[in-house]
Amino acid sequence: MALRQSFRTFANKLLWLVLIWISASFLFGLIRIWGVESLPAFERIIPFNPFQFIIQMLVLGIAVGIPFGIMDRVLDNNWIKRKPYWQIILFNVIIQVMLAVFSLGVLVVLSKSVFNTSINLFEAIFSETSLLWIVYTGIVSSFIYFLEVVKTKIGNRVLVNLILGKYHYPTVEHRIFMFLDMKDSTTHAETLGHIKFSTLIQDSLNDLTEAIIEHKVEVYKYVGDEAILTWELEDGFENANCLQVYYSFQEILNKKKVYYEQQYGFVPFFKAGVHLGDVTVSEVGIIKREIAYHSDVLNTAARIQGKCNEFQAKLLISDDLKTKLENYQHFNFQRIGGISLKGKQQLVNIYQVSQK
Repeated sequence: MALRQSFRTFANKLLWLVLIWISASFLFGLIRIWGVESLPAFERIIPFNPFQFIIQMLVLGIAVGIPFGIMDRVLDNNWIKRKPYWQIILFNVIIQVMLAVFSLGVLVVLSKSVFNTSINLFEAIFSETSLLWIVYTGIVSSFIYFLEVVKTKIGNRVLVNLILGKYHYPTVEHRIFMFLDMKDSTTHAETLGHIKFSTLIQDSLNDLTEAIIEHKVEVYKYVGDEAILTWELEDGFENANCLQVYYSFQEILNKKKVYYEQQYGFVPFFKAGVHLGDVTVSEVGIIKREIAYHSDVLNTAARIQGKCNEFQAKLLISDDLKTKLENYQHFNFQRIGGISLKGKQQLVNIYQVSQK
């Protein structure tokens, strides 16, 4: 399941990158070539073939887009991610220049074999237009990577919603929230020291990424050793993503048991509380603007998570959420009962969740 979802994510991203590069190729061709033959000085020496132009630009875009997407996947690892951004961008630009030269070679081969043009490969690659293409691809790849960095920082949907201005004015949405917190974090911090403990947080929350992608999670915030996750109802209820993400995350951590025990002496364990309800969503701030959620739903989810230690529970959910998930056959729901949560006048019924 995880492998299938990972491949689907890669395929979707690869498709988008190919489309972006095809669009960029057509833009370059239109700016550089289109309409030149209509100028009196060039009309006799530059015969323009629209069909040939379209095929060449498609090939150029695909010849860059597919290798670019594959390289993006290959380089998507923690060793690269921990480098300074300027080094990552520089490295990507160098790779992109190589891909640009490769795409020109593909274009020359196509032109000679399909359109019977007499083009010298060396002269074609070192022509002014080709050098401009190499510079152009470097600029486009830097822009794409910049968007990737921004998207990684604030999330894909948040980026889209900020661009569209969806939350310029407060909007009410029905959402699920999970508060995911490391157990015994205070003890771990004292044992490891703050630097080592911070590295532990980095490692464990980095390992959360795979589960985030697999279960359609939107990350609201990271607060210390805690992650606040959210879903729109449709995404959260699909395959019980709002519960499955917890078990997928713990499975990932357990698979890296040897690494964590060697580095820290133990495997980190997380506990979680989940609740749903109406929240108000709006953009806040001018500098470092972000999308914020305001509602008692978040407070309740946090308080439910805070009860995990008291009841020796891994995952606790509210009665409101349990009612929506009763039809899922992969979980057991054990009623703990009505409990008093700080800040709440009425008792809140909570359930302990376990996998069958």
